[in-house]
Amino acid sequence: MKPFLGIDLTTNKNNEELNGTEFLVACPSAALMESFNRSSDKAVEQVEQSKLPIALRLIQWVCGFGGAIVFIGILKAMLGEDAVSLEQAYQNAPGLFWFCGLALAIWFILKVAGTIKQNKVLGADESVQMLSNLEENCNAIYAELEVPLNAEEINVLMFFYKIKNGKIKVCEKGMQIAPYFNPVFKIFGDSEHLYLANLDGKYAFPRSSIVTLHTVKKGIRILSWNKEEPMDQEPYKQFKLTVDQYECVHCKQYHILEINHNGESIGIYIPNYELPVFEKYLK
Repeated sequence: MKPFLGIDLTTNKNNEELNGTEFLVACPSAALMESFNRSSDKAVEQVEQSKLPIALRLIQWVCGFGGAIVFIGILKAMLGEDAVSLEQAYQNAPGLFWFCGLALAIWFILKVAGTIKQNKVLGADESVQMLSNLEENCNAIYAELEVPLNAEEINVLMFFYKIKNGKIKVCEKGMQIAPYFNPVFKIFGDSEHLYLANLDGKYAFPRSSIVTLHTVKKGIRILSWNKEEPMDQEPYKQFKLTVDQYECVHCKQYHILEINHNGESIGIYIPNYELPVFEKYLK
């Protein structure tokens, strides 16, 4: 089943072309995209200005990681089979205690400093206006694509893959820390089509071509969480999502909507936490 939004690296490891362009029915005008790109570039620049210098961020990361490792080691020494008291642990390795305390103190100070700078820069009138312009550009694109104002947002899975022995094998490219991405789309529909739209364009899937919805009981690792609601609160709490030390999200299963297009089987992959929203538009 050819994955919608998949990128096939089987014969070309540098391929960047997304599957699914045959379902693309509308794209934003060049003028709107140019305006959006200008606003987006300004937003990225503003976000970078809100961060601490990269040298300080590196120091923060090193201190946080090093301090956490030493702290865990001390806890293991105090709680393991050959457990020792806090006083004995300090007497055995006072340097580790001082290093741990100093490293975590530096991490905390830089964390606070970074938060203060971020709030100051992004809270300035210039930043507020910039974000307002970006939102206006996004709304203009969705209006041009005829996306309803009440369209819900949904994550659709995107990934690189290779075909081995006739089967799809999801793979990572470059410095990826998770094999799956979860771009945001607007989902809506009418009597004839199911639609997915983002700022790149609108995809239309004929309802007559929908075959079935598969459930794959296999855990997956997604790059990040991009919802306003925390994953441990409703409506996502029921899916028992977890996050690892790299802020990657772990799902226990995912789903594939199978579509038959001109005799070819196409699959729209979605994470388990989007199933309730997705099913509403399949009825």
